[in-house]
Amino acid sequence: MNLRLFRFIAAFVVVLAGAFVAGSAVPTTADACHHGKRLLPIVYVHGGSGSAAQYEGQAMRFASNGYPNVVRALDRVDESIQPYNEQMDDFFDAVMAETGDDQIYVVSHSYGSLLMKEYLNSSPERSAKVAKYISVDSASAGENPECPGNPEPVDCIGIYREENPNYMGPNTYRVALHGHTQCVTSEESFAIQYEYFTGKKPWTTRVIAEPPGQVEISGRAVYFPANTPVEGSTLQIWEINADTGHRKGSHPKKVIEIGADGDFGPVRVNGNKHYEFTLLRTDVDFETNYYFQPFIRDDHLIRLLATPADSPLLRITAKGPDHTAVVVLRYFEWWSDQDPMNDTLWVTTSSPAWDDDPDNPTPPTLNVLSNPLVATRSSFTLGIHAHDSLFALDSPMDKVSTLKPITYFQTSFQTGVDIWMPATEPPDGTITFTAEPRGDTTLAQTISIPNWASESHRVLVQFNTYFQETNQWPWWPWWHWWR
Repeated sequence: MNLRLFRFIAAFVVVLAGAFVAGSAVPTTADACHHGKRLLPIVYVHGGSGSAAQYEGQAMRFASNGYPNVVRALDRVDESIQPYNEQMDDFFDAVMAETGDDQIYVVSHSYGSLLMKEYLNSSPERSAKVAKYISVDSASAGENPECPGNPEPVDCIGIYREENPNYMGPNTYRVALHGHTQCVTSEESFAIQYEYFTGKKPWTTRVIAEPPGQVEISGRAVYFPANTPVEGSTLQIWEINADTGHRKGSHPKKVIEIGADGDFGPVRVNGNKHYEFTLLRTDVDFETNYYFQPFIRDDHLIRLLATPADSPLLRITAKGPDHTAVVVLRYFEWWSDQDPMNDTLWVTTSSPAWDDDPDNPTPPTLNVLSNPLVATRSSFTLGIHAHDSLFALDSPMDKVSTLKPITYFQTSFQTGVDIWMPATEPPDGTITFTAEPRGDTTLAQTISIPNWASESHRVLVQFNTYFQETNQWPWWPWWHWWR
């Protein structure tokens, strides 16, 4: 049988099965039990410079398997605002109050594992809140073979890269060819997490589409990396053309005033459509435009990351009327120095105003990860700052794409690359980003945006951490599947 046909049939069967999960009733207390024990709420505690968004894909995978309790994630703020143990107390207690449980399961990553180790050791009352605990790829909390806890260790396991020498508790799983954050977000990691919490293997590691008109999303607008709310901002949600990224209609589908907590939603969207989120702030002279892949099932861990007005990130990012500045984000490391296991990120710009300019013709399609120095495996790169840079090596802002690293950004899970993406105000063309994940270039992901000018727009493009051929509800439209 043809491999693509086999994959299609297999994917169809998985999505069809998922239809029954998606359409099932809300679980009862009896439904939430496994081998006579209630399955508890799951809470994710992120590492340094992280947020709840890193657990977005895994939460949808748990839902795709019919997990009968909630999956939540904490956005930790700096300890100068509130001590970390108090933050976790407040969040854990709120989750248990929501579900009626007296314990939770916890997954923590990196620096978050150090904080969880200190939390669980701090008092019997805190230790008693956590029934099971997973430490993911920590350098600071995984060197002790004993699970943390007071007075007795909690039940725990570790999930670590094969090259990380540390471990957690008596059972540490090694995942091959994984990046630091990928250890949290991959399907291999999900399978381990699911089996540990439930005692059985997941029936799927895919994210299963729900009926497109029934999808609800929610999240928060927060400043990076502090995770403090972008209070007083306005969020617009626009439906856009999937091929061009340009808005459909002259009015947004939804306008939301962001309050003191930074929360927005829930909002009903269509899982077969594409959307732009526009964040309007009073403390900066630009708007921020966010682009995602379609929301194929309920998603409540969306985070709109905003840059504070006094951040050096804004000063270093080139600003002007004739080029676009974009951050391309994926919570699944980008690799550029692991040939043949490199990612590719193709960028194609079309702009009628620039296409025929003899002095500055529109660049050809370029792979911004073709330079091995841009996203080394050891740098744990999640966000790529892409723009025509004043600060790239030997490269002024000159309408030339050198694809050299912008060295300022090569820190804290970020990198930068010098690429000129011609822009106009208002935008007259399209910039298309196509990501091909390492290991399987057939599972390409594509997001298109207008060629916004960086003088008045900053753009964030976020790709999913799950890669699959089937991303639609099977009967919508029915001829898509049987043609």
